Amino acid sequence: MTMKEKKPAFAASEGMKKEYCAKIVRIGEMKPIEGSDFLVQTLMDGFSCVVQKGAFEVGEPVIYCLNETAVNKKFLSANNQFEIGEYELNANAKEVAALIDEGRKDDAKRLVGFFGKHGRVRMIRLRGCPSYGCIFKFDSLLRWKPSLKDERLEDYLTVDEDGYEHSFNFDTVDGELFAEMYVPMTRNSWRGMGKKKRNSRKASFDRLVPGQFVFHYDTDQLRDNMWRFRPETVVDISVKLHGTSVIVGNLITRIPQKLSLVQQLKSRNIRRQQKQLGRSHPRFYWQRRMVERQTASLEAAVPENFRLGYGPVFSSRTVVKNQYLYDSLGAGFYDTDIWSEYGNIFYPFIEKGMTVYGEICGYITGVQSMIQPQYDYGCRAGENFMMPYRITTTDAEGRKREWSVTEVRDWTVRLAADHPELAPRLRPITVLYHGTLAALYPDVPQDDLWRESILERLASDGTRMGMEKNEPMCVAKVPREGLVLRIEGDENAEAFKLKSNKFFERESKLIDQGQVDMEMGAGA
Repeated sequence: MTMKEKKPAFAASEGMKKEYCAKIVRIGEMKPIEGSDFLVQTLMDGFSCVVQKGAFEVGEPVIYCLNETAVNKKFLSANNQFEIGEYELNANAKEVAALIDEGRKDDAKRLVGFFGKHGRVRMIRLRGCPSYGCIFKFDSLLRWKPSLKDERLEDYLTVDEDGYEHSFNFDTVDGELFAEMYVPMTRNSWRGMGKKKRNSRKASFDRLVPGQFVFHYDTDQLRDNMWRFRPETVVDISVKLHGTSVIVGNLITRIPQKLSLVQQLKSRNIRRQQKQLGRSHPRFYWQRRMVERQTASLEAAVPENFRLGYGPVFSSRTVVKNQYLYDSLGAGFYDTDIWSEYGNIFYPFIEKGMTVYGEICGYITGVQSMIQPQYDYGCRAGENFMMPYRITTTDAEGRKREWSVTEVRDWTVRLAADHPELAPRLRPITVLYHGTLAALYPDVPQDDLWRESILERLASDGTRMGMEKNEPMCVAKVPREGLVLRIEGDENAEAFKLKSNKFFERESKLIDQGQVDMEMGAGA
């Protein structure tokens, strides 16, 4: 294999989640931390990270593992990164064990890291400063994979036409998984896995037409995307609610229809011929090609057992609930199918070709449990609501239109006014600001550090944005999850989220306790 054909050592797998991966990025400006002589704060793609003073240099390319990722255990072992309680997993286990036997546990602790047995990266505070993720030098990779000695991290960084250097996201190193989303195994995780396996055997008639239904795109971190914004950029800033995603569509689907007697006979005859072809074992290439053409021709001649027509499609963030013609996939994470419940409520009011994306918040219908612990959003026990945050429409020719935030809000308000019976289950999106970023914070100098300054102001704006404050819509005292920014008139349907430090900290503590919300769990 020539150098040009050589595969890159760092790559993104097909299933990589950008929010839970690793990055190649340069060390940013170092800032002192009050009360500490040996710790400093740096920003890694906008995220605060605390490191030891002198351990890294400004501008040095490094490996940055994001918050709530699980790092490759062989890599951690090679670098002795497991904590003292798991020291036997480290490469220097014998040396550490000898020190412990000698009663020198403090010396032993200096030879190990801080990772638990699952290799989880979590948010911590050091001297009151939040620290997200962890940083590794290139030498750390060589202890794990010496074959990477000729690689250069700088080669993976790119610079755009505006001179902005972009980090590189990856989750595999030399073909081996390096970082992935950390999800603790819980009772619900096992239950969801079992249901998914059982239901896969039932999937017979698929109602979905390719290209009609689309899951909601992953909302990228604003901290990773500040390069997209300029002072004149017009944005919509809305509150990010902490619930569960739901999708309700009125889309073109396959509707089963009974075949006539003639069509049934034709279908049986074709299936018989297909079986005969399947038993053939052609020896020569031209014979195999002929069988392939005959097989394709027969498949195309099979009478369709469906017609196309508009119908309901209900989905959670990751699973279509009524894709197949059998009973529902089941309750999933919440012991009740809250997504189909909302689908049945709102489907009659959704026009043909329309898909509504929303967030269900409050309590699980009819029970005392909340969708997200303590995030009641003013609901009484057993009650909930949906906040639509995105709408798309697809016409008969397949042209898709993305609605503006204002249009989404107006549609929600109008629907509640026209149908008062829906009002208790419907809440319009909370828009905090509409306009240019320059007008939002006019005192911020428009210099080379403008983007970093705008991000810092947004992240700390408790007065207008409610960041780092308790969520006023909730009775319980819980932090606001954060904000969502959208660029007005953006050709690409994108939204960027900015979560508060207090929310991250709370989320980390819940994960410590093994509490995983359904947005992280499988089978939702």
